[in-house]
Amino acid sequence: MSHKPLQWAVDIKTTSGSVLKPFEVRFWDLHSAQAPEHLQNMQPHSPFKFFNDAILALSFHELTGFKNVSKEQREFTTSCYHFFDHYTELYKKSAQRVKSLSHKALVSRKVVEEFEQKVLAILENSFSGSAVKLADVCEVLQHIDQFEKQIGAPLIYNFAIHFSAAFTEKLIPLYSFLFHLRSVVAVDHNAHVDDSSHDSVKCDSISDYLSKSDYTVNDAMLYWHFKKLSAQTEVVVKGGKQVSADTPTFVSKMHDHFHHYSHNACHLVDQLPEKFLNSLTNEELEEALHHVQMDWLLGSSSGLLFRIREELFGLHEGYEQIFWSEANSLKSKKASSLSLCFELSEKDIVIHKVA
Repeated sequence: MSHKPLQWAVDIKTTSGSVLKPFEVRFWDLHSAQAPEHLQNMQPHSPFKFFNDAILALSFHELTGFKNVSKEQREFTTSCYHFFDHYTELYKKSAQRVKSLSHKALVSRKVVEEFEQKVLAILENSFSGSAVKLADVCEVLQHIDQFEKQIGAPLIYNFAIHFSAAFTEKLIPLYSFLFHLRSVVAVDHNAHVDDSSHDSVKCDSISDYLSKSDYTVNDAMLYWHFKKLSAQTEVVVKGGKQVSADTPTFVSKMHDHFHHYSHNACHLVDQLPEKFLNSLTNEELEEALHHVQMDWLLGSSSGLLFRIREELFGLHEGYEQIFWSEANSLKSKKASSLSLCFELSEKDIVIHKVA
């Protein structure tokens, strides 16, 4: 069954800055009589190379339950979302491996449920119409901060947080919406730079959040060996064998230094089962720690929430403050409205399948 192409327009209102800062996003169905005249006269183009604009709109429609799509196009729009939704598949694949890494007591179900209810209330309010005021969505930040304080542990490399399936199904399109909004801003920014080799900005769904994963692995290996040596020293002291009087103090100071200067690496090791760490050779453990970081980021509740928090910080503080520090020194751009008008058809899906 052939479907009529989806023709949508997206208006992104921004404030001035070295990188434009979005504060409102509005979506229009060009087949609707309610679409503004200036958009109705625009000729829809094909989606961007990586379908950033199309996925932005599809994520929005998923978050709003497709209520802003006509009945005739709802089935095709839903199919398009599921076709381009790579994050759910990645989450499910990584989540299977993440389950085996949780060895500490899970966060209280009551605390988790209260957090879920607060965030869902914000999302229901923020994605209630055809426009999204991003300041409303950023209210999630204060609840994440409160949640982190309640559980008494950071989100980074935390395997003890388990959100409900229904809540996770809301967070995934929210992350997609936020990431692809930033990628659309990046496309516009890079289209107006004088020297793309120096002034362009990039979006990466891994390194944007774990920019120094190699360093983390190196520090984690050092910390793990230190933990094993310090445990042996503790056994010697308890056994009454003679050691230097300064040894326990030295070990304590080293422990504090590790946690101060290599906090993420220490937390990665401390959150993993010792049985898992002891079962691997140095070479195997080094490789495993790389995979563990990726699985945590892509397939854990805390990793998903961590990515959303980073994107919300970018919206709140400015993308150049969180992701693109190299753009801080660029000349400030005037506030403007980015208007996109594109068409998504069955042909695009066939081409994407072949690619």
